[in-house]
Amino acid sequence: MDAEGQVVSWLQQHPDFFQQHEYLLDDLLLPHPEAGTAVSLLERLVERQRKRLTQQDHQLDNLLKAARENERVVLSMHHLALELLGCRDLDDVVATCRDLMCTEFDADNVVVRLIGRGDSHDSSLHFIDPDDNALKMMSGLLQKRQPVCGRLRPKQQVFLFGENSAEVRSAVLIPLFEARTMGMMALGSKREGRFQPGMGTLFISQIGHLVSRALSLHLETVLQPAKSSGA
Repeated sequence: MDAEGQVVSWLQQHPDFFQQHEYLLDDLLLPHPEAGTAVSLLERLVERQRKRLTQQDHQLDNLLKAARENERVVLSMHHLALELLGCRDLDDVVATCRDLMCTEFDADNVVVRLIGRGDSHDSSLHFIDPDDNALKMMSGLLQKRQPVCGRLRPKQQVFLFGENSAEVRSAVLIPLFEARTMGMMALGSKREGRFQPGMGTLFISQIGHLVSRALSLHLETVLQPAKSSGA
């Protein structure tokens, strides 16, 4: 070990050395990290401690912001759950989702698409025929049963948002399922950074579970029987 390494090793083994020889702190000079001028070791330690405190303040601010945002989301999910419990039929569930996803979760476009053949009333507007070829391009996303955030493929975006697809800059696709896959809910935003690929999906998944349960209470009453393959 060279002389420099020996000094370092010795100081590490005797961290109280400068407490017994404080006068040396004023004689040790180091370049200032920003100005480049020489400062005493004591000044350098004070500056270093100041930076640490500043970093800790920033970290604390970020933690507080995250905690407030998580609290807001939890309250919004509670509101969503209460509203879904009061829904009378399938259309009411879909309308509630569209309303609260915009007002509580900052989405600009909300689409609920269910897989099946609905009956003749207005609920049929929410359905995708299981034999629709357009459904195939969503199959990979639905099979994973995990929310997908960011930019969808152009054809997927047009399929979901229709005439509003051009204004959607970021989106999240939420699979809706219980025992079987029921469909999907898509949230679109005009802001590119609203839904990002790296964002957490825990709350989004829980929203999907809430909506899926509410839909399942009314879905079977409006589904038509599957077409028979026999003559």
